[in-house]
Amino acid sequence: MNTRQQFLAKNGRAQVSVEGQIPVSLQRLLFGNDGSDDGKQLDADRLAERYQACMKKAMCAMSIGGRYLALAYESRFMLLEWSQAEGLGECQLVSLGNDAAMADETITALYCMDIYTPQPQRRGAGSVCVVVGYSSGYMRVFSAYGHLLTAHQFHPQPLIRIRLRMPLPDTSRQRMTAVESEEMNLTFQDGTMVSVDGRSLYLALRLCLSEAADDSAGPMFQYKKWAFDLHTPRVSDAASFGPAMRDPLAQLAKHEHTSSPHVAEATARFLVAPCHGEAAFGVFATSEDATAEASAVVVAGKMAARVTGAVLSMAKSYFRRSTALSESGQSTPSRTDAGTRVPCVLAVRDSPRKVLSIALSPEPYALAALTDSLGRVMVVDLESCEVVDMLKGLRGSQCAWMEGTECDKAQCVYVVVYAARRGAVEVYGVGAEGQLQASVSVGQGWTLVQGPTQPLGGSLVVETAGSERRATQPVPATCVLLGDNGRIARISA
Repeated sequence: MNTRQQFLAKNGRAQVSVEGQIPVSLQRLLFGNDGSDDGKQLDADRLAERYQACMKKAMCAMSIGGRYLALAYESRFMLLEWSQAEGLGECQLVSLGNDAAMADETITALYCMDIYTPQPQRRGAGSVCVVVGYSSGYMRVFSAYGHLLTAHQFHPQPLIRIRLRMPLPDTSRQRMTAVESEEMNLTFQDGTMVSVDGRSLYLALRLCLSEAADDSAGPMFQYKKWAFDLHTPRVSDAASFGPAMRDPLAQLAKHEHTSSPHVAEATARFLVAPCHGEAAFGVFATSEDATAEASAVVVAGKMAARVTGAVLSMAKSYFRRSTALSESGQSTPSRTDAGTRVPCVLAVRDSPRKVLSIALSPEPYALAALTDSLGRVMVVDLESCEVVDMLKGLRGSQCAWMEGTECDKAQCVYVVVYAARRGAVEVYGVGAEGQLQASVSVGQGWTLVQGPTQPLGGSLVVETAGSERRATQPVPATCVLLGDNGRIARISA
């Protein structure tokens, strides 16, 4: 069947439309051979069951708008291009990789990252990278065509989450600090977090993709390492939500409403979900700045993309300065360096409740949706550090965020919840609209995938016609469903 299938909410305010399919041939490439454990060839039905079981364990990430999908299973990963043709668009293979360095090394985190490209005509697969985290602690970044761009082991623990945090857009510039930059945040299983400076990483990757990096003066990017003051050896999730606001009026209001005065003065704030202990989750904050360290970037393969002369010149100048600083005596810690200690300033204790996952809203809204072990979804205001909503009856659920397109943008951000046990997608408003907006029955066997809203390098300032502007503006947040049968569905409200 090559036709689209639609699921509609009874009130008509949301719909889920099946618009894509991952062919069985590509599933075979990702999940392995067609044989069973005893070596016998599986028939079609048993093979479909095997692929369904593998798809449930696979990780998925999408690019902006969902044009590209990255899938990972065990030590393999692939990048697919999702055809937007009429009917049921089939995914086509862009690249397939298996770069595990050790026999027991598996993929534990995945991110499909768009990279800002000044030339619009070149914004295709060449402007997409796949960021892969491994059980060894390695982060490896691959081009869309599978070429290894950089590899680094920041910490010898499994890397469980990769996020890109962007500064606020121009419309909220008064809330930004002068030094705030985009950053890639890497969360490790023991609670350590590494924040890679996004702009230096952008320039490093553009150099790698441009085929112009000089091995004798290896490109560098800056990162900071954080260690949370935990009494548990593991975390379920952790997320950085940046420095406190710097707008004086906003700060005055926050001093009156925040649960902790330490948060109001913080230069770095984190939401952490420990696996053990009494706390369901905690807010960690510090006003001290971690030391920025440098990491060598490995250039590999011949790349098709090119950067403009201005960007390349700026990149070369930046990396030469970084190399000079490193050679002048600035020490670089080993991969086992513990990192800057960050204290807990606020803990929510509600035993036996434990937060299982954290989903951050698009940047302007400063919200987070937290799933927990008691079947609830908590919506947390990251500025006041207060739980502003509690959604019940959602055991085993998954969360994402979506923005509407037909209403005032300040009021049309929604929490999207896939209630796996009930097989329903539920869309909730936030704040005054904090109630169920729509419920769509889609059945079981789906995974909810959040799409990014901005590319790496999107916060760079570019000059056009004598005026400065941000390189890109955020696109509305979207999310899709990936079925265990390979179907891909868009959610709209």
